[in-house]
Amino acid sequence: MRNALAVAGLVLLTAACGAYHFPGNSPSPSPETAHVSGIVRSVPCAPVEQAGSTCAGRPVASLEIDYVAGNTVDSRVVTNSSGMYAVDLRPGTYEVKLVTYMRVISGPTKLTLGAGTRTVANYMLDNGIRVPVPAQ
Repeated sequence: MRNALAVAGLVLLTAACGAYHFPGNSPSPSPETAHVSGIVRSVPCAPVEQAGSTCAGRPVASLEIDYVAGNTVDSRVVTNSSGMYAVDLRPGTYEVKLVTYMRVISGPTKLTLGAGTRTVANYMLDNGIRVPVPAQ
């Protein structure tokens, strides 16, 4: 009886592990869906940056991205701690809404997706960090 329970537990454990996909390593989209993935970063990286050094942007973690079709939010995804995200959507045209106070500097705010396609949509946001202007 103990061996039967151990085998049943092992089967359940291995079946559950096979269903998980790491972000960014998802399988190819099915013929019925389109796959969208990317990274969200923000600039500037600090109020005062050294002259001559550039910052590629800091990852934006826990940012909600909504895919709106018509007047309905069709799907939502949240960035991980590295600013990465991945989502499978039905083919169609979507307005992309980043739920944040930051302004979108670059990245598509509208996507038209075909069945079985893979799209990379990276975003750069302006986080509003500014050096105070001296009083005149």
